[in-house]
Amino acid sequence: MKKPRGIRIRLIFMLILLLFIPILLFAAVSQLRLNSAMRESLDSRVQTGLEKSNRSLTLTLEKYDTLLYDLSTDDDIIDMVESLNAGGKNEEMLKINLRRELKHICNRNEGVTGLAIFTRDGNCIYYDGLSSSSSESLWLNSSMNLLQDKMEMYQPVKYVMAAPDAPVYVFSIQRRLIDYRDIHKEVGSILICVNEKVLQKAMERISGEVYYLEQDGRVLSAPDDTLIGASIGCDEFWYIGNKKYQDYVVAFAENEVSGWNIVEFYSMEHYRKTMFDQFLLQIGLVLGVGVVLVAAVLIVTRPVIVSVEDMLKAMNRVEEGDFSTRVEKRKNMPAEMNEIADGFNEMVKRTDLLLGQVRQAALEQKNAEISALEAQIDPHFLYNTLDTINWKAIEKEEYEISEMVGDLGDILRYAIKNAGGITTLGEEIAWLKKYVRLQQEKLGQEIQIFCSLDSIAAKSPMHKLLLQPIAENSIKHGLHGIDRAPLLMITGRREMDGLIIEVEDNGRGMPPELLDILNQKDYHRENHFGIENARKRLRLYYGEAAALHFESSLNKYTKVTLFIPILEGQIIENCDS
Repeated sequence: MKKPRGIRIRLIFMLILLLFIPILLFAAVSQLRLNSAMRESLDSRVQTGLEKSNRSLTLTLEKYDTLLYDLSTDDDIIDMVESLNAGGKNEEMLKINLRRELKHICNRNEGVTGLAIFTRDGNCIYYDGLSSSSSESLWLNSSMNLLQDKMEMYQPVKYVMAAPDAPVYVFSIQRRLIDYRDIHKEVGSILICVNEKVLQKAMERISGEVYYLEQDGRVLSAPDDTLIGASIGCDEFWYIGNKKYQDYVVAFAENEVSGWNIVEFYSMEHYRKTMFDQFLLQIGLVLGVGVVLVAAVLIVTRPVIVSVEDMLKAMNRVEEGDFSTRVEKRKNMPAEMNEIADGFNEMVKRTDLLLGQVRQAALEQKNAEISALEAQIDPHFLYNTLDTINWKAIEKEEYEISEMVGDLGDILRYAIKNAGGITTLGEEIAWLKKYVRLQQEKLGQEIQIFCSLDSIAAKSPMHKLLLQPIAENSIKHGLHGIDRAPLLMITGRREMDGLIIEVEDNGRGMPPELLDILNQKDYHRENHFGIENARKRLRLYYGEAAALHFESSLNKYTKVTLFIPILEGQIIENCDS
């Protein structure tokens, strides 16, 4: 059989249910709310970073766009280009002057790696800042003249070798030369080449990794130069070239100035670390609370547990028969356990006293049984003697005496056999009729008896001789000496959970003062024991549920009502009446 759990285990289990579950729910809700807040913060941070990147790119490009605009509208440059377009003797001198001006502008502006001017006929005058040459360049030539009909255009990044071990990536902006004296006149165009590093430099304060893409998805600028020119894609996770971005948040935006796409990658590592640290903190909090609660339960329940163990030991000793056992009260014992200990000690004390009384009563019962066995010869002698008198009366034809002797024998047998035992109301009234026949001889008048019983009442159980003192009282004090025919009326009926018996006579009645005395529960009169004994027997047999009530009118009648409680369905079938 499985051993029941102790108080401590039950308390700890209940505390887990009542406290741990709400704490865990609170921790889970807090974790979800933190996750949501962190995600919102991350999204806001990504959006803010993307907007900042877009502004930084715009400001950087506007710097070089402004420089290009100033050059494309410079009157001196326009005049020199117009002269070259017209041709003449000073063509070489004009080219030298233009190259000198381009060199001066290139060296003066950070990030500018080259400048080129294209005439109307497609001739190119340039200065290569990487090789510091205006006559030889491996990358700056007429092939970069791609403007066609546009006013301005951004050209993709090119790979340039400034030295065998120093590759450089540049992007270019080309703009048409405008002569505001005749804006429809075609003059030529100017191209500025800018080092790709200026783009990444503009993004140094951005927390994520920033990439600039062409509209077809090729990388124009990247923190890692080897990824420039690679393509971006997304399979299970984002990748650029051979670099994978797993557990990253990706954000896109289009730059309106250049038409390039900005892509930013933000690592989730800090976010996940914060969530994990918060999770560990909550787990530690839950475990800490659990340890404190368990310790509190152990400390708080220790006096109770010790008291209960003392009580169990005392109960075991009492079960073994040691009724001298008492529970010792401790100083730190809870008040409730003090009361239980007092109650237990008092119960054991009373039980010991009652057992002593039971042992004494058993001894007296044994002695009484021995005495009863020794006295059994007396009733038998009396029955034999009455039987002898009966036969003598019959021999002398004294049949009335014989009948009286027979009734007396039946009365004695009924009273002595199983005295105080259970009979039925029908049998009790049959016996009572014989008793009344003997009493009427003493009265000198015939007493008429009227009985009214239903079948259930006749079979209802009751103790023997409860009606005898009532009938005797009616004959002796009610019917004796009246000048009318004496009547005795007995009725019985079942009502609810009891048997109601009424014994009424048409005798002298009684005054109200005596009636009040008889109806008192603690009734007692010297030399009048019949009614008092009847009340005592009722109380012994049925407790306070039984009742005996007197009703009378002087010189008219007296009625006694007896109520006997009966359990539901309690009927004796072997009724002979």
